Amino acid sequence: MPDHTSVARLRAGYTGERLATAKAGISRKGSIGIDECRPEQLPFRALFALGYLSNDPHEYEGPTGWQTAVLSAYTVTFSPRWDRLVIITKVPDNVTSRLLPGPAGRSGLPGLRLVEHCGFSSYVLRHLPTGAEFVVTRNLSGKSAGTPSLPSIDGLTTAAPITKAEQEQLRRTPDMTEDAQRLLAGLLARTTTRDPGRSWAIGNWFYDPLKWPGWPDRNHRGRRRLRGRGDHWVLSWDSFPYESDLVTAMTDPVIGVAEAQWGRDDGDTVITLGNATLRLRPGWDS
Repeated sequence: MPDHTSVARLRAGYTGERLATAKAGISRKGSIGIDECRPEQLPFRALFALGYLSNDPHEYEGPTGWQTAVLSAYTVTFSPRWDRLVIITKVPDNVTSRLLPGPAGRSGLPGLRLVEHCGFSSYVLRHLPTGAEFVVTRNLSGKSAGTPSLPSIDGLTTAAPITKAEQEQLRRTPDMTEDAQRLLAGLLARTTTRDPGRSWAIGNWFYDPLKWPGWPDRNHRGRRRLRGRGDHWVLSWDSFPYESDLVTAMTDPVIGVAEAQWGRDDGDTVITLGNATLRLRPGWDS
């Protein structure tokens, strides 16, 4: 069995978590635990990825309309755990308000609800359609610690059933196979990862943390579009990360998704996982 501290240190080098925070994400089998999760987490993370990677001004009625892609505007650290997805940020109120649907019909991830607000900095949320738990917190430990308190934002709680508008949004969401869910959830889990050796970085899909000289500057308004159904998906984007960085993050022997591979087909780079495929098209194919 690998030494727990050594594995956590390895994970933290890629995720930017504190060592103690990374330890909370290590799997029981001793892996870095980026992708190992409870069954309900998989469809939740895949759905979250669909919204986060959809920022197409020409398709506002789809996942772009959830406006979850705006998360790129914030400095965050993703800390995937077995039983919950955790986002660590200095502005948990702002991040949560962007993701949580509001009582007046404010956009957000369909079906996401507030369970409780703890202390002054932690929001515990649940995605009603999947039952997955999700936490946004200022605590660098990733813990939702503190006495329950009134939140600073106005969002739907678990007392509110899924609305008709959310039902329609979810009905229009393309079906995904389990292999595709694993692939898309893997994309989301690596949103803020980077190589400790400074050879690649994902940069929350809008900037280059490594600041390579001569590489173009971008901002969080870069367009992204994730389309597909079943096993077959296509990702287009015109901002960071660089294609080679994304391929490495998804297929690297240490941080990559287990069993994911990449190759070339008809001019596209294609990441495969089981029967699922993700075609990468950096730039913008209007």
